[in-house]
Amino acid sequence: MSAVVDERLRRLRSELDDHSRIADRLGLDLERPLRSLDDGYPENAVALVGKLTEKLLKELWRHHGIEGDPSTKALNDLVKRCRPHIRSSTVLDALEDIRRLRNRSTHDGYDISDEDGLLAVRRLVDVLVWFTDTGSAALLGGEPDMAPDVALRCEFLAGLYVTLGYRQAKRFVLSPDTVYQLFCRESGMRLEYVELMLSRDADDLSTVLASSGGELLRTRLPKLTRFVVLEDESGGGAAPKALHQLLGQDFRIVRYDGFVDAIVNLDTHLAPLTGAVDPVEPRAAVAAATLTTDPRTGEAQVMRSGDAATLLAHLARGSANVLVTGRPGSGKSTLLRALAADAETRRFRFYFDLGLKPKGEPFPEYAARLLAPAMPSVDRSRVYDLFLYLIRSGTALCVLDAVDEGVEESSPAGFVRLFTDLAAVLSAESAVVMSSRVSFLTDSPQVRQLLDSGAGRSEQLVEQMYTNGLDPARVPHFHVVRLAEPEATPLERHLTTELQLPSGQSLADILGAHVTRTLGERGQPDLERRLPSVFGRAFLTDRKVFSLIDLVRQLGANAFMDGRLDLDACVLAPLLRPAGPDHVAFVHTAYQELLAARYLAAPENRTTAADVPGGAFLTEQVRAFLAELPNTPETDDCLLPAGAYLVGPAERLLIRRVRRPVRFDRHTVTVARYRRFLNALEADGTSRWDHPEQPAHLTHRPMTDRLRHPDYYENPRYDAHPAVCITWWSAHAFAAFEGKRLPTALEWEAAARGAGGRLFPWGDTADRTRVNCADSWVGRPVVTYQAWYRDFAGDAVRRAGVTPVGERPGNRSPFGVLDMVGNCWEWTSTSLSDPGAAVICGGSYDNPMRAVQASSKGVYRKHGGSNAVGFRCVQDIDSDSGTSGEEETAV
Repeated sequence: MSAVVDERLRRLRSELDDHSRIADRLGLDLERPLRSLDDGYPENAVALVGKLTEKLLKELWRHHGIEGDPSTKALNDLVKRCRPHIRSSTVLDALEDIRRLRNRSTHDGYDISDEDGLLAVRRLVDVLVWFTDTGSAALLGGEPDMAPDVALRCEFLAGLYVTLGYRQAKRFVLSPDTVYQLFCRESGMRLEYVELMLSRDADDLSTVLASSGGELLRTRLPKLTRFVVLEDESGGGAAPKALHQLLGQDFRIVRYDGFVDAIVNLDTHLAPLTGAVDPVEPRAAVAAATLTTDPRTGEAQVMRSGDAATLLAHLARGSANVLVTGRPGSGKSTLLRALAADAETRRFRFYFDLGLKPKGEPFPEYAARLLAPAMPSVDRSRVYDLFLYLIRSGTALCVLDAVDEGVEESSPAGFVRLFTDLAAVLSAESAVVMSSRVSFLTDSPQVRQLLDSGAGRSEQLVEQMYTNGLDPARVPHFHVVRLAEPEATPLERHLTTELQLPSGQSLADILGAHVTRTLGERGQPDLERRLPSVFGRAFLTDRKVFSLIDLVRQLGANAFMDGRLDLDACVLAPLLRPAGPDHVAFVHTAYQELLAARYLAAPENRTTAADVPGGAFLTEQVRAFLAELPNTPETDDCLLPAGAYLVGPAERLLIRRVRRPVRFDRHTVTVARYRRFLNALEADGTSRWDHPEQPAHLTHRPMTDRLRHPDYYENPRYDAHPAVCITWWSAHAFAAFEGKRLPTALEWEAAARGAGGRLFPWGDTADRTRVNCADSWVGRPVVTYQAWYRDFAGDAVRRAGVTPVGERPGNRSPFGVLDMVGNCWEWTSTSLSDPGAAVICGGSYDNPMRAVQASSKGVYRKHGGSNAVGFRCVQDIDSDSGTSGEEETAV
């Protein structure tokens, strides 16, 4: 073993000696891993460190009363279950390293080096240091002569200084109500000391000091001395005077609940909230509903609440993590800003607008950058750790506004990656309040599962969480508070009143009127037509913060009045808010989203957006605004033009190109049409139009054993019904038989949604009278799976089935294609990772309304056949002539 390793072993042995109290109490032999390293067996050292860590975590488990028996748990489970109860990020990182090394040592093929063994012991020391230096009763046991509340406060303050890089040098329990603590850290070539005397009240402190003549604090060590009085009700009374007589002036008396003020300047951090006037502040209480899950049945239930602000304040004062959802302008940001600014909620509060976080910047770096000015005495490298300690210890409230805007991409995967960053903030004691747009939550079952710590998470989501480095146990349960959706949101009401507009206008019209009026009043009405290409295009690249210099360069000098380059002089000032030194953002994201929709309304701009590297940044609100704007006029020729289209579900909207025009069948292929194909088959059920990769012995005859009506293909009463129980191979062959092909999934969705990306072929409003789906058979909305199972899977499923094509003319796309959602799923030519399966689109008669949107997709095996799966064909068009070689055959 090298001299360097020997020296490191010597130092580790010395450091382990400092933790004899924990070792004696728990029966730990801290010397054994070192002996294994001495003998040249680092793999044994790693295994022993793992065993010692297991003992520590089992004690921690019992101390916090975690449900279950820790005695049978392995290291991975112990770390997972204890994590929410550990306040220190250093300890969490150390446990993760120990777990990783232990797992490596138990697998063949991995060589454990001396360096690995030394690292394992070093990380064990890091764990022990925390609990020893904080005097934690979790591993050290309680001190019988100390009052419990005093012990808890001592542990918190010790943890505070350990997080700042100090170690505890001395600790004396002077009385049940008074404790002396001395902390030390290296700063360059010198040592820094901080001395604390913590007492329940000043009288007890004076008594203790009088008994020693005040000598306890008379030392020449360079230190800042503070006295923390837990219940100081006598700011300048007799007790403080007595302390001054004993000690002179070299000290401060600080209330316990204000001690952190010496380190964190909360006013500096919250100044943007308390100093700015919010232009969208609601004038009345906002009603809300809380989404809860029945622990017995797992069924989602909605409980109504009166005032959302009161509900949030109640939850924030406890150890509760909350997600606030609501549509744009519903007052989410106003509520969260008020919550963070209200000292009655919690003593310490932190607020982060994730809508302003650059996508490439991890949350720890973003938080540290924003908090550094409020922690001038803290090393920049420790700012985020201090923030984590305050949040995980339950001391502070963390408000994260607009988490849906903080994701790298608007998708469940992007949300999981964001939570990977945020998971360190969450603990058993944390109070984290977040906000997100309602569509991002309600349209994504994965996101709903992510926020539920119960057994409802799917294996797919759990696997995805692990793939992104996110332990599912690190995301606790979230209360979901959904703001009510009145006829007008607080933003709409406020602007309607301010602009004196008629009631009942859409959000797009209201915001547009505000933009027009603002520029008109400042003499720059012509500037409005330039805004989409500047701000709208920027939004698609996820840029929401602009420097004042940017505005001059892109809008011209006329964007500022009187030659002044400041926010007040900007002609857009009523629409903007400060976002850092000399930087601005819109007061509400909806303004920029409207400009993005206006930009996308032009076909050439959609084409440009389709080429944005990594994909354009799109939100559901951009799509909704775009769907309201005048786009390509509706046609009736079933022709899908080449161009760029907005596709995908609300949580993952994309702009994709359709390279060539195609004409769709107006209806799904019917029984009558398919019967003509059956008459042209070979004797063995195959045809000369078969796909070259079609499996052998496959027939194109319908799967009669699966048909709900055995005479479906013989009885003329079903001639106008969709051809179902048909394999993908048969659908392909039929299309070739008619000189056509199956549409791609992209073509199919573009034809269903149109240029504006509408939710349903007819628009954005759900209407069960237009579509054959579970809701139409039940006669009311089917919201949850439990409701579907209860209301539809019984009697309704026996009555339900496909209906004749064209029966619902209101189910019409902008291009005149009918029945694209509901009735039956439709095969496409698109396969994903599995070549034996293909994408199906549109939903069917047995799906609820929320699952028969124009973006609804599934994957079905190509050799499968179902009463709920049919198909339609498309024909490529000569782009020069705009005509096809053959019109669709009539039913």
